[in-house]
Amino acid sequence: MRPMIDLRPAKGSHLLSIFGNRSPASLGRFWQSMWALARKDLKSALTERSTLLQTITLPINYLILLSLFALSGNNAPTAVVLLDHGYYAQRFIAAMNQAHSFHIVVESADAARQQYEEGTLVTLVTIPADFDNRVRADQPVQIHAAINDLDEDLTDDARRALALSVTIFYSQNFPQMVPIMTVERDAYPSDTDYIPYLALSIMVISLLITGLLQAGMAAAREWEKGTMKELLLAPVSAWTLVAGKILATFIVGLPSIVVVLFVVVVFIGDLPVNFPFVIGVSLLSLLVFAAAGVALGMALKDRGTLTTISRALAVPLLFLSGLFAPVSFNTGAIQFLARLFPVHYSIVLIQAAFKGFVSNTLPLPINALMLCAYGLVFVLFANLSVRLSKLAH
Repeated sequence: MRPMIDLRPAKGSHLLSIFGNRSPASLGRFWQSMWALARKDLKSALTERSTLLQTITLPINYLILLSLFALSGNNAPTAVVLLDHGYYAQRFIAAMNQAHSFHIVVESADAARQQYEEGTLVTLVTIPADFDNRVRADQPVQIHAAINDLDEDLTDDARRALALSVTIFYSQNFPQMVPIMTVERDAYPSDTDYIPYLALSIMVISLLITGLLQAGMAAAREWEKGTMKELLLAPVSAWTLVAGKILATFIVGLPSIVVVLFVVVVFIGDLPVNFPFVIGVSLLSLLVFAAAGVALGMALKDRGTLTTISRALAVPLLFLSGLFAPVSFNTGAIQFLARLFPVHYSIVLIQAAFKGFVSNTLPLPINALMLCAYGLVFVLFANLSVRLSKLAH
């Protein structure tokens, strides 16, 4: 009788084939191999200083450019010709400042007219010489306002703000003449200025650029230099290879987090309400975007293409994911598109860590779970790319 050989796998062996042996010795080899791969990528990253420089300078450039954009559109440049320096005239200028739409400079009539004709002013307001006397005598008083209508957005802001300034002036100085009074109760303890709001989204984009460029370049470099074939033939699993590259990018990206966070807190003035939460969200976001970079680099296999795509993705995702206003303020279609990308959830978490509010309609734990889920998808995709490459070679 011929001997029979049972080729059926032992119970549980199919699980080992998928997840690997979980013995302490195998885990030790996994960490040792992952660290060795990470050290190799760290050395390569230090030799390519241009990529390191881009991961730090690009977010700072975005912050500077968008801050200049916000400054130019946030307050309309306004000259006030003050022909009456009395008490009520000064109170009216204070009311204009409280409208939060004017950048006011008090000028002489000739200087203000010259600036207006040169096109450097949106609004020219003239307080008449008899302003205080007419106000005290309860007589009508006319304030001349010239508005440059070249920019419709700024023009509309100036018109609304002038009407609001009159209301504020009378409500503060003659409340008995205003039949309707407003009472403001803030939902949050402090207001968020425009530039500090923009800075939080740009902070997330800095993490995205760091992850995509560093991890993607490290993966694509292996293909361009031919060293990927050696790694595929090495006795390490695809999980180890992917984890090593993510770990290297995570370490390289830590200085970028420190620099951008320093700029946001010290220079922009964004003070977090929960600093440990800020650190946790930043580290989690960097891990997710590093995994995305590895997956993208393994798929593209070309550093030039990867750099182009990384830069091209940053700005559209920045605008789509809630740069200028919470996504929940937009249409349902825009909210749907924003939720297709992990950048949105990272921005929501960063805003919650800094300001204490949730800027979309999902609970905070769901936002965190969605970001983690995207990280897992990127890791699985990168692992699949490595396995397919092993089969091809």
